[in-house]
Amino acid sequence: MSSNKVLILTNPLNHEGGVVNYYNLFFKHFESNVILLKHSSIGSRAYLFYYPILKRLLYPIYYVFDVIAYILKLLFNPKIKIVQVSPSLIPVPLIRDGLLVIIAKILGKKVVVFYRGWKLPTYRKIEKYTKIRKLFNYVFQKNTLQIVLASAFKNDLIKLNPGGGLKIQVTTTVIDKNQIIPKKKKDNFETINVLFLARIQNLKGIGELIDAICKLKENNQLYKFNFTIVGHEYEPGYINLLQDKLEAANITQDQVIFTGRKIDKEKFKIYAQNDIYLLPSYTEGCPNSVLEALSAGLFCITTNVGALDDIIIDKENGLKIKKKSVDHIVNALNFCANNKSVLLRSDKISKESIQQFDVKEIVATFNSIYMSLIYPKPNI
Repeated sequence: MSSNKVLILTNPLNHEGGVVNYYNLFFKHFESNVILLKHSSIGSRAYLFYYPILKRLLYPIYYVFDVIAYILKLLFNPKIKIVQVSPSLIPVPLIRDGLLVIIAKILGKKVVVFYRGWKLPTYRKIEKYTKIRKLFNYVFQKNTLQIVLASAFKNDLIKLNPGGGLKIQVTTTVIDKNQIIPKKKKDNFETINVLFLARIQNLKGIGELIDAICKLKENNQLYKFNFTIVGHEYEPGYINLLQDKLEAANITQDQVIFTGRKIDKEKFKIYAQNDIYLLPSYTEGCPNSVLEALSAGLFCITTNVGALDDIIIDKENGLKIKKKSVDHIVNALNFCANNKSVLLRSDKISKESIQQFDVKEIVATFNSIYMSLIYPKPNI
C-alpha cells in the first residue's frame, strides 16, 4: 500500500456541477504505485440543491462537522502528505477552503490550490483592498502550489503578488475519450443542429440564447436551425418561463427542444447528434461541456471568458462572442449557416481535442506535480 496520500476536498461526489464531474473522472483514472488519492466532503449536500433556504440553514452545521472530520484525518493519518482544495474565486468558497489551507499548513502538509472558477468582481476587490490582498496572498499564495484553468488567471495571481516567487501551473479540465461518440457526418446542412448543454440559469447566458432564437424567428432565419437545450433548471419553474417566451414568439417545440438533464451515454449521444455547441456564459473556468463538445467534433460558439480564450480559435474550432449580446449570438449562428465549411472540420476538431484534453494526459501531469511536492529536487 502506498505510503503517500493526497487528500482532495470538494463537494460530495454525488453533487451537481463541473467540479464534481471532473473529480469523478480524475479519481477513476488516476494511477500511481506511489500515491493514493483520498476524498473528503466539504460543503453542501446534493439533496439540498433544490432547497436554497434549507441549504443556507444547514450549511454551517455540515461545515463544522466536515472541518472536525478533516482535522482528525490529518492528525491521525500521517500518510496524508498533500491537501488539495478547489475553490472558486468567490467569497464563500474562499473562506471555506481558506480555513482548510491554514489548518493543513499548521499541521505541516503540502498544499495544492486548484481554482475552479474565476469571478472578476471578487478578484477586483482582492486587488483593490490592501488588507484583503495581503490576507489572500498569505493564505492561498504563500507556500502553496496553485493551479489555474487559464493563462489569464495565472497573470492575475502574479499581479496580486509580483516577485513573490509563486508556483503556478496552468491546466484544463478533462474528457474521457472512451466516452466520446463522434459527431454524425452529414452530406448537407440544410438544417443546422445547435446544442446548449449547461445548468439552465441566467449566468450561463440562457436568457440571451432564448432572445436570439426569438430574433432569428423575427428575421425569418430560424428555419436554418434546430435547437436542443439540455440541463437542469436552477430553480423550479424557470424552464416553463423560457418555454412561454418561445411560445409567445410562435416558436414550436420541435424547433427548440428541452430535454432536461442528461448524463453519461445519453449525454454523449446528444453531442453526436448536433453540429454546433453554443455556450454564451457570463463566466467560466474551463467548462467540461466545451471540451466534450470539441472532442465530439462540434464547432463551438462561446463567450470569451475564462479558459475559453485559450481553447477556442476563431473560425478553426469555434467562434468567440461577446457576453450578454443577443446580436453576437445571432451573427455567429448566421456565420455558420453562410460558411458551412467550418462545420465540415469535425474530424480534425475531434482528433486534436481528444489528444489535448483526455483525462489520461491530465492525471499524468498531476501525478508529476504530487511527486515533485513529496520528493522535491534539492537546490543546486
